[in-house]
Amino acid sequence: MQKTPNNLRCHIGIFGRRNVGKSSILNALTGQNVSIVSDIAGTTTDPVEKPMELLPLGPVLFIDTAGIDDQGALGELRIERTRKVFDRVNLAIVVTDAGAWSEFERALVHELRTRNVPSIAVFNKSDMGSPGAEVLDELHDIGVHVEHTCAIQGKGIASLRQAIIRAAPEEFVSARQLWPISCLRRVCRARGADRQGGAKGKAHSSAGADDPRSA
Repeated sequence: MQKTPNNLRCHIGIFGRRNVGKSSILNALTGQNVSIVSDIAGTTTDPVEKPMELLPLGPVLFIDTAGIDDQGALGELRIERTRKVFDRVNLAIVVTDAGAWSEFERALVHELRTRNVPSIAVFNKSDMGSPGAEVLDELHDIGVHVEHTCAIQGKGIASLRQAIIRAAPEEFVSARQLWPISCLRRVCRARGADRQGGAKGKAHSSAGADDPRSA
């Protein structure tokens, strides 16, 4: 599955402000240190991509983006590169921390909705705070699923994986449902070839045993 072309994978973008734990989320989801994690805001400067198999969904491509609340000339460049990811994603994870949900996150979700990209709101660093009931009601009303995580401790990551699988666009789910059938056919063909080869081998052995020349 690692050889699956990226254009056939479900692209999952991770968006949010700087230092809310986007890279920690990616590392926890993949079980690898894909992105550098630091307390210094703006550590991720360019989108970081990680292809993997997310069962039972299938091949996916996670894209960790730079924080798009950056400032200055370098910040503008980071923001521009991050915004280009909007054009590529099929599913978005909008990360914030300690229960914070501001106009910044609302604007992100609105941008994704205008592009018909489903999104999941992740409140990371949940040990430091949680969103109020009005925020949860707001997200529920617009159809945005909510998850609570503490990525550096691995809390909530299993639930987030399941949320990603449920929120994935139907075309990727359908493609995954067809994949085992094709693989099964290949396995059956291979087993059939093995059986034929074994039968020929047995026939050859039997003929050799009856052949006087084998004595």
